[in-house]
Amino acid sequence: MTFEIWIAFVFAASANILAPGPAIVLAIRNGLSLGMGKTIYSTLGNVVAIGCVGLAVTLGLGAIITTEPKILSVLRVLGGSYLLWLAYQNWQRGMISLDHLSLDDENATDTTGDAGADTDCIHRSSASSRQSQRSAPYLFRQSLLVGLTNPKMIIFLLALFPLFLNTEVATTPQLLLMTGTFMGLSFLSLSAFAYTAVKLSRLIRKPATVTFINKFIALIFFGFGSSLIYFGMTTI
Repeated sequence: MTFEIWIAFVFAASANILAPGPAIVLAIRNGLSLGMGKTIYSTLGNVVAIGCVGLAVTLGLGAIITTEPKILSVLRVLGGSYLLWLAYQNWQRGMISLDHLSLDDENATDTTGDAGADTDCIHRSSASSRQSQRSAPYLFRQSLLVGLTNPKMIIFLLALFPLFLNTEVATTPQLLLMTGTFMGLSFLSLSAFAYTAVKLSRLIRKPATVTFINKFIALIFFGFGSSLIYFGMTTI
């Protein structure tokens, strides 16, 4: 693969990566709720999913799907179902919270006495308990599942990779290079969206605003999930 072809691939891949999708919504949600430190694990989960899909494409996933197209339909239904579960969680439980901001503020302005310290400990315990439900392994697995059950990424890689292949030389190194490039671009993109969400979270203080964001993100997940299930069921 020449440098010029690789640059063309970078532009084509970037256009797909920046298109709104479940991974971006998940990165924004986690950035708002948990800060950059933990959101990075969610980003890594998506990147690993891309690596798995890219490796599968390299090993011949396209031929399998061509032979059994229903596999992709089943994947759509599974992916859509998981997104509906995320929508339910966000709607019912309010997965976005700003507890980490409250803790930061308290650490910076802690001038209270013993009574204030007791109240502070209670609040810290509550916030810690809530965030422990979204530990690093959990965030990684959640994003990994979203990535692995995203047929849009599979279809895109199956369609994109052949366009930039030079069949006169070994194809495996080219496919691995494109997979690695796609992973790197995704990491940068999701990190940028999460970082922006982290900065915006410091402007959000009203509980009503947090509730609205939770409901809005739930509706987005519901829309993605419903559309995937619909297209999956109509093609089975």
